[in-house]
Amino acid sequence: MNLLPISKLIGFFILICNLISLQCTTIGFHEKEKLSKMDFGKIQTVKICTFYEPGISMEEVDDLFSYWNKELALYKIKVQSIEPIEKERPGFYGSDILQYLYSIDLNDKCDRILYLKGRNWKDLIYEGFTLGIFAGIGLKFEIQGAVETRTNTRGYIKAKYISTLQLLFTSPKSTLVHEGYHLLGCGHQLFMEDCYKAIQNVKQLSNQENIEPNFFPTISGEGKKFTNRSQVNRVLKLE
Repeated sequence: MNLLPISKLIGFFILICNLISLQCTTIGFHEKEKLSKMDFGKIQTVKICTFYEPGISMEEVDDLFSYWNKELALYKIKVQSIEPIEKERPGFYGSDILQYLYSIDLNDKCDRILYLKGRNWKDLIYEGFTLGIFAGIGLKFEIQGAVETRTNTRGYIKAKYISTLQLLFTSPKSTLVHEGYHLLGCGHQLFMEDCYKAIQNVKQLSNQENIEPNFFPTISGEGKKFTNRSQVNRVLKLE
């Protein structure tokens, strides 16, 4: 009996996973019955200080936030892009972007910081290379976005795509929803119940008396609670 090469089996498995992910939020499958029984309190606004790479239009920024808000309406949350600033990408790799975001303090206008990454000629070469690998063995190496887990307050997404193949598996909008869940304290899970609880917890935290006024708090990947901006800024300045 002929067996498929292991690389082909791995590629097939990843392809199936990617196709399945089209039917969920990419952070987990929704559980509508459990969601309907949860109380998320009153509507709250999360203020996002937004930086975007040249080549991304304000119309595209607004469209992304509009789509994100449709998802967050499930939890009585609204995100607001605060004074979007055009900013050249601080480096080629995602780690370069995050390192730059670490250097920016949360001010009294911001609860989270987001960078919208565009596309340049270096990206075109890299995307062609990674798509070639995907076509050959089924592995996708390109990272579409990330959120740091020490405070869950800073992240970036790839807001420009090059090909129909990439858009088949993801899009700037779905990537923003994915990373947006991380900015609210969600991890990765197969089903969304744990994420619902994480969002519920951070909203309940926002109602405590010791919260800095006009600040939507955050909970790190390790469960550390941040009730004011100075706590967040101190942690990220340690490196």
